[in-house]
Amino acid sequence: DALEKILETEGDLRWSLVINAYRDGEISLGKAAELLHLPQIVLRDRLIELGIPLHLGPVDFAEAKAEADALDKWLDQ
Repeated sequence: DALEKILETEGDLRWSLVINAYRDGEISLGKAAELLHLPQIVLRDRLIELGIPLHLGPVDFAEAKAEADALDKWLDQ
């Protein structure tokens, strides 16, 4: 709970942690977008602007499901 509060108030820290996890392949673009409260297309464009390589397409079923779940959640908003 304390960590979540810190991440909510420290946007730069949240961005850094999420983007580093994305770069390391620990989370998908969809999950990164969800954690940053951004539409995936917006995050994708931002990563391109920053020169951060995109990991396109899921590497396994779990990642595909996480992306589908993130999309469902975003569409329900």
